[in-house]
Amino acid sequence: MTPRWSLRFTPLYTIPLLLVVAGLLVSGCFGSRSAPPPPATNTPLALPTVTPTAPRAETTTPSETATPTPLAFEYEPIAALTLTEAAPPVKLQIPEIDLDAPVTPMGWYITELDGQRTTQWTVPEKSAGWHPNSAGAGAAGNVIISGHQLLGDAVFAPLALGDVLPGQIVLLTDADGRVFVYRVTEVSDPLPISTNLADEMVLGRQVMEQTGPPRLTMITGWPDFTTTHRVIVVAEFLGIAK
Repeated sequence: MTPRWSLRFTPLYTIPLLLVVAGLLVSGCFGSRSAPPPPATNTPLALPTVTPTAPRAETTTPSETATPTPLAFEYEPIAALTLTEAAPPVKLQIPEIDLDAPVTPMGWYITELDGQRTTQWTVPEKSAGWHPNSAGAGAAGNVIISGHQLLGDAVFAPLALGDVLPGQIVLLTDADGRVFVYRVTEVSDPLPISTNLADEMVLGRQVMEQTGPPRLTMITGWPDFTTTHRVIVVAEFLGIAK
């Protein structure tokens, strides 16, 4: 219990934004199944590309599939929680595609690039990873969760395969057992991973933004057999499950 309460009440928003953004889309999300995650380099957001030997012909981009009919799901519309009311997410589910993944807080380590200190996120391989400098489950702001599409249990492989579509319901359970309901509103086309650190920093700031409506942002690499791009999914906050 101690780590959860610590995460809830520690003023994580005081972590310098540039420090965190520099490691937003970590190399731990990407790579190949036959190799460990690459170490930090002088361009931590210019993620490595692994050329596959046998691409999967059935892999599609998110934009190539039709919008599904949303599942009916009972929820109570509520105002988003405050920072102190919210708890960390512990499970993420998308019932329509049978995605059911545990969520754990991510850690990071300090590295130095061109004489400046920055960070590199460490995404867990057995779960999705919650960015602890983002909002808690059901909270005002932006809940940010990253996950592997390749390594370990590859819990976010459905994002890379194009299975996650606008209109689908996302259930986010917090450490207190409350289940919050979100609905997917945006699925990005696969975004090429830039070798320009400045471009990656701009994208990082956009993804990490905490102002605006309450929402959930999910991030992974693309496609499912290597990594040349990334996919970002955004879901709007609807309320709490009945």
